[in-house]
Amino acid sequence: MKPSPRNRQFGSALLVFVALILAAMSFVIVKALNSSTEAGRNETNAAVLAQAKQALIAYAATYRDYPSFLCPTLGPSCPFGYLPCPDTNNDGITELNCGATNVSVIGRLPWKTLGLPPLRDSNGECLWYAVSGRAKYNPPTSPLFKNWDTLSGQFQIDDADGSTLVVADTNDTPWAVVFSPGAARSGQDRTAAVASECGGNDAVTAYLDGADALYTAPATVIANTNSVLTLSTTNSISDGTNNDQGQWITSNEIFDVVKNRSDFNDETDAMLDYMQSCLEGSPPAATGSKGMVNVITLCPGTTQERQNVVSNWSDNLLYTKPVASVTVNGTAGCDAVLLFGGKRTTRTTTPLIAQTRTAATSGQADMYLETPNDTLFPSGSGYDGATHFDPANASRDIARCIKTGATQFSFANPVDFASFIPAGAGVTTNTTDTYHPTVSIDSAAGTSGGCFWLPSTVALAGTTVRTYYNYQFSYADPTGGADRGNGITLDIVDGSLGSPTALCGLESRMGAFVVGDPTGMWALESFTIETDVYRDAANSDSAENHTAIMANGNPAHSAANGNLTGACDGTAAGCRATPANKFEESITPSLHNQRIEIHSGCNSTCTTCNPASHVSPNTYVKISTWVDCTDCSDVTADSVTTPTINRCIILTTELNSPYIALTGGFRSGASIQGVTLSNFILRSE
Repeated sequence: MKPSPRNRQFGSALLVFVALILAAMSFVIVKALNSSTEAGRNETNAAVLAQAKQALIAYAATYRDYPSFLCPTLGPSCPFGYLPCPDTNNDGITELNCGATNVSVIGRLPWKTLGLPPLRDSNGECLWYAVSGRAKYNPPTSPLFKNWDTLSGQFQIDDADGSTLVVADTNDTPWAVVFSPGAARSGQDRTAAVASECGGNDAVTAYLDGADALYTAPATVIANTNSVLTLSTTNSISDGTNNDQGQWITSNEIFDVVKNRSDFNDETDAMLDYMQSCLEGSPPAATGSKGMVNVITLCPGTTQERQNVVSNWSDNLLYTKPVASVTVNGTAGCDAVLLFGGKRTTRTTTPLIAQTRTAATSGQADMYLETPNDTLFPSGSGYDGATHFDPANASRDIARCIKTGATQFSFANPVDFASFIPAGAGVTTNTTDTYHPTVSIDSAAGTSGGCFWLPSTVALAGTTVRTYYNYQFSYADPTGGADRGNGITLDIVDGSLGSPTALCGLESRMGAFVVGDPTGMWALESFTIETDVYRDAANSDSAENHTAIMANGNPAHSAANGNLTGACDGTAAGCRATPANKFEESITPSLHNQRIEIHSGCNSTCTTCNPASHVSPNTYVKISTWVDCTDCSDVTADSVTTPTINRCIILTTELNSPYIALTGGFRSGASIQGVTLSNFILRSE
C-alpha cells in the first residue's frame, strides 16, 4: 500500500534533532577519550569526524525543507542532496555562495549552520571541509536535480603513501570530505587573523597538507575537474609530512536517509501512477533511451514540478512494448511494461556484476534492472517487481502492467484530478500536496450532499473495474457520544440517461442518488457502496457503523427491495459492521482505505466470472469490497485476499457504461461530520 499522506515532512525536524543529540554526545566522547596516545587521538578524531559527517548528511537529506532560503524559485520541486558551502571567514556559518559553477571548494566546516558546537580534533583544532562543485548548493549545478546515481563527486582520495582509496568519476566518488587538520607541521603558520571561536586563520595550507590546487591555489581550479585529496598514513604522521585525517560522504549515504522520507516515496510513486494513467489504453511504441523517448514525449509531466521529477529519474525509467502480450507480476495480457530501476546493487544473475550507472553505462538495461528483468528486457515475458517504492527494499525493480483499451482515472494524474466535476454542496479540493491532492466533503448545513464525479462514463459490461481510495472523517465519533453523520459512497448510476454530473443526492442519503429524490431518475438502475456512520432506523440500518453494497436506488436494508443487507453480521449479502464501532475513533479519526472490484460476465451465483463472456442484460456482476485492507492499492490485478463483503447482482443494459461519483452527506450542529478522500484510483479493463 502507498504511504499515507500523514507526516509529509519526515526528515527535517527528526534529523536535525538527531544531529543535535549526537553533537552533545560527541562532547562527552571527546572529553572521555585519552588523547595522549596515538590510538586515543585517532579515536577522538574519528568521533568528531563522524559527528560532522552525520550532520552534513542530515543537511543534504533535508535540503528541500528550507525553500525560502535554499530553493527560492523551485519550492516543493527543490531536490534532495545539496550540501552547504564551506565557511571561508572563520565565523562558523556557510557562505551564501562559493566559487564558480561546478568548481569544488574547501574551507572550514560551517558548524553553526549545521547546528553543531565547534567540533575540535585531538589537537584542539576545528574541522575543515571540502565540497564537490556539483554538490554545493550555490551556485548550483545544472540541471538542478539529484538522485542516488548522480555523479556529483569530483574528488579522488589518496593516502600519503601513494595509494588511491577512492577513484573519481564513479558512483562512489565522494560528494564531500571533512578533515581533522591535526597539529601544525613545520612551516604552517596558524596565527589568528581575527578573533573567532575556532581561532587561527583561513589559509588552507596552514592546516591541510595535500599539494592539490584545491589546497594551494583554489582560484585556479577549473569547473568539472577532479581534485586529489590526500590523507595521512602512519608513515606520513611519523615523518611529519602529512597528519590530516578525514571521512568522506557519498550519494549512497545521503540517499540511505532520503529514501525513508515520505515525500521522496510519494513523488516516485506519483510519477509512476501518472505515467501509467497516461499510457493506459493507447501505449505507444518503445523508442530510444531504454524505450522511454515516446513515453517522455507523450507524458512529459503536467507541471514544472512533475517535469523535474520525470527528468531527474529518466535514466532509471524503462519501457517496452513487445510484439506479443506479456505477463507482469503474474498478470497476463500486458501490452507494455513500465519499469523503474531501484538503487544500485550487485545483480544476482551470472556473472555477478555490481551495477554502475555512469554516462558509459546509462543505456544498459542490466545496469538498472534486477533478476529476472535484466535478462527479459525488452522482448521477454514474466517481469516481476514491486508495484510501489519500498524504502526497505529500495533496490527492487518496480514493474507496471500497461494494457491497450484499459481506462484509468487517478488523483495522482493532475489532468485526471482537474477533470473531476464537483456538484452539490460542501465540496472543496486541495492541491497543496502535489502528490496527494484531496477532495473534502463537509457539512453544508442544508439538504444537498456533495459529489465528485468522474467526467465520463466507465466501461463496466465485459470488463473488470477496480478502485481504491483512502478516507478520513473530520471529527471524532466516540462510542456513546453524539452520533455524527451521515457517511460516504461510491455511487454507480445509469449512464443511458445523459450526464448527471451537475447534480448530487440529498445530504441525508450521503449524496447518493435515491429513487424518489429529485435526482432519482438516474438511481432506478444503480449500485451504491456505502460507508455509513449514522444509524437511520427508518432504513433498517445496523446499530453499528457499516459498509454495504446497495442496489436499485433504495437505501433501505430490506428484503422487500432486493437489498438483503439487514443482518450486518456477515450472514446476509453485502453488509458488514464488524469490528464494532468502526470509524468511531477518538481523539483523532483514523485514515482508512477501501478497495472495490466489479467483475462482469458472472454466472447467477457469481462463482465464476469471465468478462469476455458478458451478455447484457442477463449476465451477473460480482461486487467485492475490502475495508482497511493491507497492501491493496494496486488496481492492475485482482486481490487474492478475502473481501469484507460481496454481492452478486444482474447487470442491466443501463449500467453497461455508468457514471461514477464519490459522494458524501454530512449534518451540522452536534451531528456535524465531514470527510477527506485521497489516493483515489479507478481502472476499467
